[in-house]
Amino acid sequence: MNLDQIDIDGIVQSVLQQLQRRDDRPLVSAIKPVSQPKLKSAALIQSAVVTADLLAEKVGTNKSIRISPKAIITPAARDYLREKNITVESLDSATTQNQTVKSETTQNGWHGLVVSASETLNSCLQNLEKSSNGRWSQELSDSTSAAVKLARQEVARGNKRGYIIFTDKAATACCEVNRSEQVRGVVISRAADLPAIAEVKANVICLPASGLSFMEYRQIFHHLMTENTL
Repeated sequence: MNLDQIDIDGIVQSVLQQLQRRDDRPLVSAIKPVSQPKLKSAALIQSAVVTADLLAEKVGTNKSIRISPKAIITPAARDYLREKNITVESLDSATTQNQTVKSETTQNGWHGLVVSASETLNSCLQNLEKSSNGRWSQELSDSTSAAVKLARQEVARGNKRGYIIFTDKAATACCEVNRSEQVRGVVISRAADLPAIAEVKANVICLPASGLSFMEYRQIFHHLMTENTL
């Protein structure tokens, strides 16, 4: 075969077509995508009282929780955290203030001031918070006098319908709040005392922080809910 018999143009066209087909094929990257590390998330718990049941409901697969610096952690909840190896983080003051403002803006019902609380009362407060449909909110108070001062100021301003002070000095708290003309306080130490709320049109209720059974606390709260007090 001599050069005259070779189709030079045909060979060139064939080579060009092969090169074009190679250029049209998508390039396959050999670089493997780098997986981003998963950020550890913390379960946000805004309740003033942290119980074991609440942790079981809210924590899920998280290994840490974020709570208010003043939140009460019950003994059973501490055991739960220890067994599950869950760490506790504190909310910063700015976040806590924003949540408080939001809560006070959206809720205009009764507000609890927890000076002290037994394990039994803690459980009842947790149930009340779940079942009140936003009509109930609560916060911790450093002392009975501080709770009384706050209740008197806020009732006078009309920011809340009323306050319930939980303290072992319920009688003292009631005497102090009644020094204000705008406040009508009563002590409810048993279910038989409940009619006094309607009789004096109370806007501050003082409840003992201990000494009552779960059923007694539950009966009192149930009455307040059904009578539209809360």
